[in-house]
Amino acid sequence: MGGIGSFACVVGDAEGRPEHIPGFEDLWRAVSPDTAFAAMGTGTYRKMTGPLVPYIVDCVAKVLSAHGVRAAEVDRLVLATSDAVLGLLGRDVAVEVMRAAGLTACVPAIVSLQQCCSSLEALRYGWGLVGADARNVVLVALDFTPDDRDRVKSFALFGDAVAGCLISRDHGDLTLAGTGLAADFSGMIGQDTFASRQAVARAALDRAFRQAGRGPGDVTKIFTSSLFAPIVSFNAMAAGQARELLHFQGPMTRYGHCGNADWLINLMDHTDKSGPERGALYLAQASAPGFFACALMEAR
Repeated sequence: MGGIGSFACVVGDAEGRPEHIPGFEDLWRAVSPDTAFAAMGTGTYRKMTGPLVPYIVDCVAKVLSAHGVRAAEVDRLVLATSDAVLGLLGRDVAVEVMRAAGLTACVPAIVSLQQCCSSLEALRYGWGLVGADARNVVLVALDFTPDDRDRVKSFALFGDAVAGCLISRDHGDLTLAGTGLAADFSGMIGQDTFASRQAVARAALDRAFRQAGRGPGDVTKIFTSSLFAPIVSFNAMAAGQARELLHFQGPMTRYGHCGNADWLINLMDHTDKSGPERGALYLAQASAPGFFACALMEAR
């Protein structure tokens, strides 16, 4: 019925190091007083130095150029971002992007309010649009942090990036086999536990595997949120996932945690050299306070 492909990424144009963030040692001590930062696995992060719209337009152009799709052939533009960035976009962001990218024949939408899980819900939404009446849907996930001091969290060091893909009737090497999204209100208000985080992850994963008619043992690679390495390993253990299947370390070390763009960046990093492996089953997933989202994609 269609495919997912033409993955593209535009990271922030300036490279930063954690120790160059003003007051970094105090910031890190405040959020994680008993842990050495060096154990977290982050080396650098990327920072946007200019307005957001040109980064989005650059990403859209790269997505379309991969298969020679013209801007006039795009039916829908779906932007996805985390909650904190939603209020920073500006009321005219869709119009500005559409004008600059030449997307004057498409209908825009924004998916948010699910933190770093927003782009996986946007993927499900975009796939449904192609299954209905759309021919070409451009999905763009974006996240950025204007104040460097806000980049330092107990679970990740934030970076800036825009990543996207094309969901199309005519193009794409991946098909969407199943999706899952689950919420835990106790997590949304900061009262979650190990048991509740485990339950929300397994609920979403079970739903996706049930839809796909597949099992965890069929997964070739897992593209997950680029959090600090010990946290990713812990989350994988809680979800019953093999650590060696996770692909996140390289991009996380270079770019930091780019919010809801992470799984797209990590999938691209894995497939850039040889493309999707025929017959592979990829699991994209994201976790956030109160949410867990995942998507199973089959390479054909």
